[in-house]
Amino acid sequence: MTALEADVVIVGVGSVGSLASWQLASRGLRVIGIDRFSIPGPFSAYAGESRIFRKVYAEGGHYTPVLQRSQDLWRELEKISGTQLLNATGAVTIYDEHNARLASLLAAGRDNGLDYDLLRGEEARAKYPEHSIRDTDVTIFDPEGGYLKSEKAVTAALAEAKRLGATFLGNRKAQSVEKYGDRYIVRTDQEEIIASRVVVSQGNGAGAVCKELGVHLAIRPQVLTWFPAVDPSSFLREDMPVFVRRAEEEGRSDKAQFYGFPSADGWTMKVVGSVYMDDVQSMEKPPTWAPEFLEPIRAWVREFIPGLIPDPVRVATCADGHLPDQTALFGRVPGMEGVIVAAGFSGHGFKMASAMGAIAADLLLEGTTATDVSFMNPARFLGPDTRLTSLALS
Repeated sequence: MTALEADVVIVGVGSVGSLASWQLASRGLRVIGIDRFSIPGPFSAYAGESRIFRKVYAEGGHYTPVLQRSQDLWRELEKISGTQLLNATGAVTIYDEHNARLASLLAAGRDNGLDYDLLRGEEARAKYPEHSIRDTDVTIFDPEGGYLKSEKAVTAALAEAKRLGATFLGNRKAQSVEKYGDRYIVRTDQEEIIASRVVVSQGNGAGAVCKELGVHLAIRPQVLTWFPAVDPSSFLREDMPVFVRRAEEEGRSDKAQFYGFPSADGWTMKVVGSVYMDDVQSMEKPPTWAPEFLEPIRAWVREFIPGLIPDPVRVATCADGHLPDQTALFGRVPGMEGVIVAAGFSGHGFKMASAMGAIAADLLLEGTTATDVSFMNPARFLGPDTRLTSLALS
């Protein structure tokens, strides 16, 4: 079996792995990235054209430093690549007034000194005419929100990493990472790679490593849909913000949870509902969607976005790895100080991927980072004295 050497091995070159490759290569390390699919590939969680970016974040203000660093790094990658990656259209969040997430959303903005506007009723309807906004809705506008061109961003990061000397090996299966003297050995079905540092960022393929860290990773395929506008020239205005919509008030049988943005083609809107297919073991054989998965999304579009024809012209699937607390495992593996795990971002990781890549580089090279990610501690599901010497990767 072929034996290779590097300063750092990236296992899984998807959302986080591609950005980590760029960051580590930019700091002078010899990087080898490996992936079970092609690099870039069609089955990663970044598939499907775009991902929302938000600064006023309902998941909590503790994400704000990570999001700020991500925003700065996306802009840096734009300058390097010469292409727009983060389109700052602003982001509109529309919640029913008693929604439990509303308080944390407003606190995230207020407590971190972020700009946002809060509108209701006629004022909100006048500013955002594409949405059906009820008197019982609360509308929050985040001016720093927008969307990332996810596939383009990953490709740009990979191109810069390659320019800096990184090597990428696709279509091979990672089997394990083990201590090897004062270094580590990553075994695949095709070679062994010896390195002093390892980043395990397998995305929706991280089930085995999550199990090693004491938690189940649910791999949940999601349906992505694109709906045509009735009148694209008037509906898809240039300054249209991305949106997040939740209508979950008591008595409503179909809790509406969806988000969307104008797509790149200029005549449709991409709409993604919180509608998931049955959990799968792997995306190596991607599941096919059934028509019934479209029905809730079509109904929400019909009710809340009347400027769209409620029949999608394009459907795709992607899959994210979800953890029980919807918070990633990110940081050093206990007992394996040269190994960083980045897994289980639960559907809201892409916006933070650039920061995750940089923080991984901080931890591996400097032993610490100025960006607080302690709430993602990958050892939190393990016993306090647990120390590992190896990780199964498949």
